Amino acid sequence: MKATRIGGAVLSVLVIAGLVAVRAQRAQEKAHAPTLAPAPVAVAVARVRTGQLQEARRFLGEVAAIDESPLAARIVAQVVRVTVREGDRVRRGQVMVELDSRELEDAVAAAEAGVAAAHEGVAAAEQGYATERDATARDQVLLNARAIAREQWERSQASLATSRARLEAARAQLTTGSRGLDSARTRRGYAVIQAPFDAVVSARHVSPGDLAAPGKALITVVGTGGLSVRVKVPAESVAAIAVGATIRVETAGGWQPVHVSRVFPAMDASRLATFEADLPGSNLVPGSTVSVEVPLSAVAGLLVPADAVLESEKAQVVFVIAGGKARMVAVRRVAHDEGGDAVVTGALHEGDLVVVGRPSRLMMLTDGAAVQIGE
Repeated sequence: MKATRIGGAVLSVLVIAGLVAVRAQRAQEKAHAPTLAPAPVAVAVARVRTGQLQEARRFLGEVAAIDESPLAARIVAQVVRVTVREGDRVRRGQVMVELDSRELEDAVAAAEAGVAAAHEGVAAAEQGYATERDATARDQVLLNARAIAREQWERSQASLATSRARLEAARAQLTTGSRGLDSARTRRGYAVIQAPFDAVVSARHVSPGDLAAPGKALITVVGTGGLSVRVKVPAESVAAIAVGATIRVETAGGWQPVHVSRVFPAMDASRLATFEADLPGSNLVPGSTVSVEVPLSAVAGLLVPADAVLESEKAQVVFVIAGGKARMVAVRRVAHDEGGDAVVTGALHEGDLVVVGRPSRLMMLTDGAAVQIGE
C-alpha cells in the first residue's frame, strides 16, 4: 500500500513537470516568432508654402428693410378702423388706420367760421379806408384853396390813419384765422394714418376700439425697395471697415459679396461699432440673422491648408511626412481665411509635406506612424 502511494506521487510530479516544460517551450516559441508590421495609413498631403492671405472674421448680422417705419399716432384718439393686416402690400398714400375725428372736425368748422368772419371784417375795413382816403383827398384840395382850417385837415388825416390801422388789424386777424384753419385741418389729417411709401405691413399693433396716443406704434411697414444687413463689431476691428469695402453675406444661394454702405460714427452702449451693407436682390427676411464675413488685414508667413491643423483645447499640431512616417509638429495658427488656408508658425519649412484631412482622420495618426501618400 505504501509503495502504491509513492508511485502515484512520483507519477503526478512527472506529469506536472511535463506540462511546465511544454508551456515554457511554447512561450519561448511565441517570443521568437516574427511580428507583422502595422499597415501604413493612407494619407493626403499638401506642401507648406510661403505667401499672404487676407484674414477674415465672421460676425452675426441682422437683416432689415432699407425703409422700415413704425407708424404712430400724433394725437390721442380712439381707433375707428384698421384696413390692413400683416403681409398686406400697400401703396404710398393708402389709408391704413382711421381715428375718431369728430372733435377735429368741429375745430375745423370753427376755424372756417372764424376765417369767413375775418374776410368780412377785412372787406368792411377796406371800404371804410377807401371812404376816409377819398375824404382826406378832398380836404387836401380844400386846404390848398384855403377853404378849410388847418385843424379840420389834421382831423381828416387822423381819421385816415385810424381807418388804415383798422384795415391792418382786420388783415392780421384774417392771417391768424387762416393759420388756425390750416392747423386745424392738419390735425384733422392726423386722424388718418397713410402708408408713407410702397411697402408691406410687417406688424399690426392695434384694433378698432383701442386708444391711440403719441409715440404708440399703430402699424409697422417695411419698404419693398431692398434690404440691408447691420453688423456690430469690436472696436479693434472697425479700423479695417470703410464705406465701399467688400464683405460677404451667407444666403441660401451661397456667400454673396456686398459693399459696406454706411459706417456709424459712434459706438453703442455695449462698446461695439456698427456698419451696414445693402443687399440688392436678396430673398432674406427682415429680422433674420445671417453670417457676415469681414476681411480685416493681410498676414504673411507659412501657408498650410486649414484642414492640416488639428486643434485641441491645449495645442495645435500638424503631421509632417518624412521617411514614410508622420511626425507631429506643434504650431500656432495666427490667421486664416475662409478659402481654406491658414498662416502658422512653428518648426516647419517651405516645401514640407503635411497631412490634410478631417479632424477625425488626423486623430487616427500618432507620432512616428507609418503612412502611405495617396490622393
